Amino acid sequence: MPVPFTVDILAAPPEELVCYCSKVSKGEILAAVRAGAKTLEDIKTATGACREGRCKELSPRRR
Repeated sequence: MPVPFTVDILAAPPEELVCYCSKVSKGEILAAVRAGAKTLEDIKTATGACREGRCKELSPRRR
């Protein structure tokens, strides 16, 4: 069964996955930014996102 996703991530609900390899949601990323994450590296550190490098392969958005 395909993973449902919103084509425009800006319109996606907070529970939608953004990082498929580490299972990190849009809400987790936004919470990290609200908590002070300013760079992609800050977000990765705060959420554990992008640690396996397989998002492009796993994401239905293919990016």
